[in-house]
Amino acid sequence: MLQIMILGIDTKALFVPTKIRKIVIDTKLHQQEIRKLNPEDRQFAVHVYKDMDAIIAGGVEIRGVKATAIPRRLTSGDPVLEEYKFVAHRDRAQVSLKEAISLSTQIMLEYHQTIHVKTIELIDDSDDVTEDKLASPMLTEILGNLPLIQSKIYLSAPSNRFNGNDDLLSNVTAIDINNIPKEENILLAVGIGLLSVSKNHQLDKILSKLKNGGFILTREKSFKPENLSIPSKYNLDVILEKNTGEETIILLKKKKQLCRKTEIIRVNNDEFTWLEKLNSFMNLENEIADMRIILVSEGDLESGLLGFVNCLRKEPGGEVIRSILIQDTKAPKFSLQNPLYSEQLQLDLPINVLKPGKIWGSYRHQLLSSLEPKLVHHAYIDQMVAGDLSSLRWVEGSIHSDINQDLVYVAYAPLNFKDIMLTTGKLVLNNNTSYGHDIGLEWAGIDTTGRRVMGLCTQKCLSNIVKPDRNLCWNIPDNWSLEDAVTVPCVYATCYMALYVRGEMKKGDKVLIHCGSGGIGQAAIHLALHEGCEVYTTVGTPEKRKFIREMFPSIPDDHIGNSRNISFEQMILQQTNGDGVDIVLNSLAEEKLQASVRCLAQGGRFLEIGKFDLAANNPLGMMIFLKEVSFHGVMLDNLFCTSSVEEKLFLRDLLHEGIKSGAVKPLTKTVFNKDEVETAFRYMAAGKHIGKVIIKICDEKELFEKKPILADPRYYCDSNKTYLILGGLGGFGLELADWLIIRGAKNVVLTSRTGIKNGYQRMKVDRWKSYGVNVLIITGADASNRKDCEFILNSAEKQGPVDAIFNLAVVLKDCICKNQTPESFEESFRAKARATKMLDKLSRSLCLKLQHFVVFSSVSCGRGNAGQTNYGMANSVMERICERRVADGLPGLAIQWGAIGEVGLIADWQDNNKELVIGGTLQQKISSCLEKLEHFLLQDCAVVSSMVVAEKRVGAYGAANIVETVANIMGKIIILK
Repeated sequence: MLQIMILGIDTKALFVPTKIRKIVIDTKLHQQEIRKLNPEDRQFAVHVYKDMDAIIAGGVEIRGVKATAIPRRLTSGDPVLEEYKFVAHRDRAQVSLKEAISLSTQIMLEYHQTIHVKTIELIDDSDDVTEDKLASPMLTEILGNLPLIQSKIYLSAPSNRFNGNDDLLSNVTAIDINNIPKEENILLAVGIGLLSVSKNHQLDKILSKLKNGGFILTREKSFKPENLSIPSKYNLDVILEKNTGEETIILLKKKKQLCRKTEIIRVNNDEFTWLEKLNSFMNLENEIADMRIILVSEGDLESGLLGFVNCLRKEPGGEVIRSILIQDTKAPKFSLQNPLYSEQLQLDLPINVLKPGKIWGSYRHQLLSSLEPKLVHHAYIDQMVAGDLSSLRWVEGSIHSDINQDLVYVAYAPLNFKDIMLTTGKLVLNNNTSYGHDIGLEWAGIDTTGRRVMGLCTQKCLSNIVKPDRNLCWNIPDNWSLEDAVTVPCVYATCYMALYVRGEMKKGDKVLIHCGSGGIGQAAIHLALHEGCEVYTTVGTPEKRKFIREMFPSIPDDHIGNSRNISFEQMILQQTNGDGVDIVLNSLAEEKLQASVRCLAQGGRFLEIGKFDLAANNPLGMMIFLKEVSFHGVMLDNLFCTSSVEEKLFLRDLLHEGIKSGAVKPLTKTVFNKDEVETAFRYMAAGKHIGKVIIKICDEKELFEKKPILADPRYYCDSNKTYLILGGLGGFGLELADWLIIRGAKNVVLTSRTGIKNGYQRMKVDRWKSYGVNVLIITGADASNRKDCEFILNSAEKQGPVDAIFNLAVVLKDCICKNQTPESFEESFRAKARATKMLDKLSRSLCLKLQHFVVFSSVSCGRGNAGQTNYGMANSVMERICERRVADGLPGLAIQWGAIGEVGLIADWQDNNKELVIGGTLQQKISSCLEKLEHFLLQDCAVVSSMVVAEKRVGAYGAANIVETVANIMGKIIILK
């Protein structure tokens, strides 16, 4: 019942119920209502009555529920972001050492299909290698980013050679290669100059420890092509050749005896008759061990063979599968008699891809480059990680043009206490249609007409450009600098609202102003003194007391109290002969607030500008009101969201008159440059500042030049264009649509097989429409059908030019390949491969302004998953389509997502929100997925991947005996003797 109420709050924040005023349970009525329920659906309807602040279900009634926004729990791990692309094996292209090791590791794991990996690196005294160039730490990191893999990394080197850096080698075991038993089955050995004559003895040692079919990576400092004749003498095949600029990297594989029987099966996407032939061979359990089944795809640049093979090799018997994917339309027809193919197959690699120019290689995952800052027209300060001040960044804003827009070019923007609370994680905002953290409240700069102006805005004022609210905007006096002016808007607006609008301050009033050295404190003192009031104030340190005496010499020393305790109460009562003060402007909390209330005179006005006690609902006590006092909460925030235009104009006029009369004076300030944002926030968070803390964005004279600013790129939608989502009413589809709308989309088209079928979907759509978004839902149209696909695209184009197409549709028909049928393949293909192919074909002529063509693939395709050969193949087809689109100069992006949490099938599996580990990966939260989607949309790779690798247990590689295994499961065991 409580969750239903919270669900109705229009917000992006996480709310939890924190207070309940009243619960009534009528047990007799509840029993009666239970008996009326359908035995097959024993659920009560929950009714929320907002006007009465009540929730009712059956005989249960809850009233006065208070929900509070709280910070979200940090995600379990950062996702690994990678691109997935073709890599030539023997082109000697220049790569980094780490990239070469990563490629070699992937080839090795693809061949051996194991989760237990043992590697050794050999270094001797003659090898010129420093700690940062060792392969072992790189192997540790690379294998650590792979799900399920449990590794043992050995380093054989002279004693004390690398003892200086324990952190670098923390997960590496030092060992003498002679002490490694042959049973260790080393999968990968790394050495330096192993093809030179002087290292022949080392090569012999490695081969004696290497598993049959194991790999050797040699780093050749002075490589000569004739050196490639050496591996054959040792029964080694050359698999990979790369260059780092300093050395040549060569990957060798220990030959295995080839199988006696070879079967060829030609695979294609259009029909699946070949599946029966494949399954007939896979069912030959007694004969399959001495067989190689070669799957061949040629003449089809959109073949899904890669995804199919990746999944099939994860299934029983899959180790016999080899594949040839010919992506060269001019290549000779496949034949075992053609040396081009027969020599490549002699290497016995599972996946072999042929590109034009007789270039053999394979598809590999490589770490995706981070996005680089770029010069942009508009930027603002945002926080990448909630609560982490070190993650404050300048990010690209949504204003891309000045044409026909009322804008202000900002020179200075100050920090306020709300910004500190927000960025330190102590305050969570209730945002519904905004993104980011809405840092900044006021600004000073020059508008498009050349006027010097200052003002207040609802959000993101810590920016180089703002869209001003003209009802809260003031011209800057000629004798003020922009730096002076920016100290005025927020503090004086708060003080005018408090002292004049709520407190009705007049000449002769006695006024207590807490924290007088702060921004609001100084502003309030200026106004009170100008009005002719007797001012009392408090400060927290001797330095601030000194500041008050110097800045406001008319305030005597016995009128300045201590804000760190309640001693100020005694000061007030002594100085007023026990009468108290007429007005208290309070920002203190708890017992200091109670002491401040006791300082009120008969008929006094208490003006509360703090929020702590109000949010905590702390009691005040009614006896104080016998003195006919009044208590006012003063919230400047409400001016933006609930106040009428008349209230804003009234406040604007008050402040304007104050400027003219001289009552409003600029405050003291501390200025930081725009590249010192973190320092500024930490300085203000320490609470030692006096006056305002200001960020200088640019000099006043530079404002007219409209120089671009360096910022992290961001993705924004065009409000005049349309965004099409296939599968848009699914869990991820709804979240994606929401994200696009928040990023500015005003026209959204969603397709669905069944349409709206639950209240949550209806609520989301109605909410979007309330924002002014045009939402079109197309039900029952099959995008794989040409006529239906044309209807979908034409309907979207009528809303506005299609800017982005997202294909999220999916049909799962999971079972091992032996049990798959052509029909189950066709069902999986229809929503993904067939629909994407039709969208690709038709969008080329119907969507001429298309900027993004995005399909959701899966790590099942890129890394393989048993039981999903049809799903993996369909996804692989989509990836090849996207590659071809990018090659044609068109937008194309396929994303291999790992397990996704919170929505969908895996979310249904979860028990009590406990994280599931699936295939060595954790579910990636929707918020993280959308954050990474932005990254993917802003880069140029055609196929990318995102997955969260589960934490691996230390020592889980394997135990020597059953006792160690049990101990490893149970953790630390204390043996009592």
